[in-house]
Amino acid sequence: MDNKFRLTLKKKILALTILPVFLLGAIVIIMSVTVVKNSMVKEIREALQSAATATFAAYDQNPGDYMQASNGNIWKGSYNISKSESLVDSISQKTGMEVTFFYGDSRIMTSAKDKEGKRILGSKAGEKIRHTVLEGGMEYFSSSVSIDGTMYYGYYIPVFQSGAEKPVGMVFVGANKADKDAVVDKIVNIIIITVCIVMACCIFAVIVFSNSITTSVKKGITAVQQVATGNLGIEIDTKLIKQQDETGDLYRAIEQLKNELVNSIEAISDNTKAVLSASEELDSTTTETNQSMQEVEIAVNNITQSALQQAGISETAYKNVNGMGKKIEQTANEMKDLEDNAAAMRVAEDKMAQMIKELINSNKQLQKLINEIGRQTKQTNESAQKISNVTKIIASIAEETTLLSLNASIEAARAGESGKGFAVVASQIQKLASQSNESSQGIEEIVTELIEDSNRAVVIMENVMETIDIQSGNMQKTEVMTGEVMERLNASVDSMEVIEKSVSYLDNARKEIVSTVSELSNIAGQNAAVTQEVSASTDVLAEHSKHVAANMEELRNIAGNLKESIGHFRV
Repeated sequence: MDNKFRLTLKKKILALTILPVFLLGAIVIIMSVTVVKNSMVKEIREALQSAATATFAAYDQNPGDYMQASNGNIWKGSYNISKSESLVDSISQKTGMEVTFFYGDSRIMTSAKDKEGKRILGSKAGEKIRHTVLEGGMEYFSSSVSIDGTMYYGYYIPVFQSGAEKPVGMVFVGANKADKDAVVDKIVNIIIITVCIVMACCIFAVIVFSNSITTSVKKGITAVQQVATGNLGIEIDTKLIKQQDETGDLYRAIEQLKNELVNSIEAISDNTKAVLSASEELDSTTTETNQSMQEVEIAVNNITQSALQQAGISETAYKNVNGMGKKIEQTANEMKDLEDNAAAMRVAEDKMAQMIKELINSNKQLQKLINEIGRQTKQTNESAQKISNVTKIIASIAEETTLLSLNASIEAARAGESGKGFAVVASQIQKLASQSNESSQGIEEIVTELIEDSNRAVVIMENVMETIDIQSGNMQKTEVMTGEVMERLNASVDSMEVIEKSVSYLDNARKEIVSTVSELSNIAGQNAAVTQEVSASTDVLAEHSKHVAANMEELRNIAGNLKESIGHFRV
């Protein structure tokens, strides 16, 4: 809707006050005019009635009856009414009214004169007057009686003959209508002017009052609009605030609202700055934590790979040592058979001559067995070499694990409180690596001794082979060399006993190596599982750190938006 036709507060106030003032003024004017006119008419009627009554009394005080003479004069007893000019003129002068005496319906005496100064006589009364007064015998008042063209207020009183019921005439008293109406109009005009002045004063007061209210309200609206635009530094006039009315209440409420907004905005601004500062510090801490977690994750992955590699090598070592153990068991069994054969050779010493042929066969068999023993001994020596290589690898892995656990301990110390659990795991890994290194050194010593025994066995086997070759080449000299052969046989038996002891010792060492390698394999497997769990925990922690970083970024964005929102207000 166009603002020109908008019903503003000022228009409402003016409409609610001026319209009732106009309405009340109109009612007052109408009622005043009506009441004044009615009062004036009533007063005129009463004055006319009094004058008419007095005139009637003046005529009626003369004794005698009313009668008409032959010359047309009207008499009241001895008083000639038709010649009573002095009486009517006297009454007219005293009352300012025109007096007329009617005999029947004819005007026989009057104080009223025409424009030429002659008395207006002989005119007839109107039909309504004749009907009301002469025929009805009632007094009659009229507000419009015309006498020679001049309008009068008139009052008629019937004149009765003594003892008669019907009037013989009537007395008329009239007041100039124009003069009376002029007095009434003057009074009415005074009332109208007074009411209009009062209305004008009321309207002026209303306009001033409405202007004061609307001006105050507009100032309040301007202040609220300034606050709405974000300007909280406005100053409200103290005069308006001190007003003891609804407008003052409004401005006091606006002032209170402004102060509350200023306090709230300042508090929000301070909190926003604190949130931004805390989010920046926490973001920096989160970044450093993520970097540390990445480094720890790399270290844990390296440890995991090393642990897995160590577990694989331990498994391979276990298999190799287990195979070596089986070969040693076979060698022990064969050495038992060789000992049985040597015992049989001692029993057959007295029958040597007769069993030379059997000796040759036994010699061949012995050659085969010794070849087999030599092969087994060489294989044992090779297995021992492999075990030595494996123990070196285990020692290298243990050293690398020690270094990795040391690095992990350093990284855990950097991580602070969050790296305590990881430091415990790194310490345990370092302990296991140390145990693995000690075990590998023990295996290395055992394997070294085993290699030495195997080398001695190889040398013995080579000597036995040489002896058998000589025995085969000099079989023809068997009888002569029997004693030498027996001696050598005894020497061989003694060597076999040594070999048996060495093989027994080697079997015991093999059992210890199998147990140690099995334990090392289990430890390596546990290390791999632990490092995998640590790696998984590290991944989860890294993921949580990423979530924390994302949440901090979101918190920073919220704080930035809040700062931007309160930036609309200027304190």
